[in-house]
Amino acid sequence: MSKTFAFRFSGDVVGARLKKVFSQQFVAEAAGISVREYQRIEKGIRQPRAETFLRLIFILELDIEHYREVVFPYMPPLPR
Repeated sequence: MSKTFAFRFSGDVVGARLKKVFSQQFVAEAAGISVREYQRIEKGIRQPRAETFLRLIFILELDIEHYREVVFPYMPPLPR
């Protein structure tokens, strides 16, 4: 994953968290990471590990399809 991904994902994470009125501590605990680690992800300083990425997608109800080209750059879209 690239720095572009980290920046894009961080903005989506912040927006989703604020929309749901979740605290950073709540999301961090639900994702199984420290608050400091979560803050680094929100700032785009740190890219989440795959497991953390999936947990955040689930907790914040983000659309994983939005990140397909970053996570699976050579995989065509799945048929619907």
